[in-house]
Amino acid sequence: MKRILYLSFILFPLSFSGVAAQNDTVIINNPKKVTIVTGDSLQKIIVTGKEGDDNFRYQNTIQLVDSNYVSTTRIGRDRWELIPSVEVGKRKDGTNSRGFSNSLSAHFGIGFTAPTKADTRTDFSTFKSWEIFFTPIQWDHHFDRLERNTVSLGFGFDWKNYRMTGDTHFVKAPDGHVAIDKYPLQVSPGFSRIKVFSLTAHIGFEHSFDKNFWVGFSPVVNFNVFGSMLTEYSMYGDDIKRLDKSIHQRPITIDWMLRLGLFGVPLYVKYSNDNVLKDGGVKFRSLSFGLYL
Repeated sequence: MKRILYLSFILFPLSFSGVAAQNDTVIINNPKKVTIVTGDSLQKIIVTGKEGDDNFRYQNTIQLVDSNYVSTTRIGRDRWELIPSVEVGKRKDGTNSRGFSNSLSAHFGIGFTAPTKADTRTDFSTFKSWEIFFTPIQWDHHFDRLERNTVSLGFGFDWKNYRMTGDTHFVKAPDGHVAIDKYPLQVSPGFSRIKVFSLTAHIGFEHSFDKNFWVGFSPVVNFNVFGSMLTEYSMYGDDIKRLDKSIHQRPITIDWMLRLGLFGVPLYVKYSNDNVLKDGGVKFRSLSFGLYL
């Protein structure tokens, strides 16, 4: 086994020359760096850079599974993969008999919220309002060997925060809904915010044009299981916090999420046609944007 690996390591730079692919043969001209990782049941070959493209990346993985092997190949699919994906299912010679592969992955997003269709009395601060979401489990179904077309199904969590820092704040109206009011003259405003926590489920499609550009679309169903309202201000030298946990948020909303990969940087934009709060409360819709990792 060691002799085979040593021979592969010596011949690899000589035989890989720009990128041409014929059946199972890949030729890469003048690779910048070649890395071979070997374990008891795993061998991974990573090529970084080629003639005319320093950002090129080729990766091939062979894994022994019950006396068979699973082979995974990636060409030019250079992303921010902070959380690696895990291949699932049986495959043969890089694909299964139907020419697709499956994997499990996890994803993380962080960004800002910028509410739209808002009540004219609101004064939201976009870059002081945020969204964080985490998808701990996502099933990905790749239709081709290079993973250019993928459908996915994921489940996760989402936190959205909508903050105002002007001279108005959220209050609880007599009917229990959220309303807007101005601070008294003797008050030094801090901030007033609404936060919504959701369980999420999405189904999506993604197409990769090349390593620098990909696009995906996902409807995301939010099951809004918790909401709260917090206002902080100072009055006569005392710092005051007022927290309410019943804000009558809509129980289910849908976000339409667009994902883009621009020169390797993964971005997202989400928009909802639904008001965040039930009828009777302050009206505004959710728009958010940021990084999708």
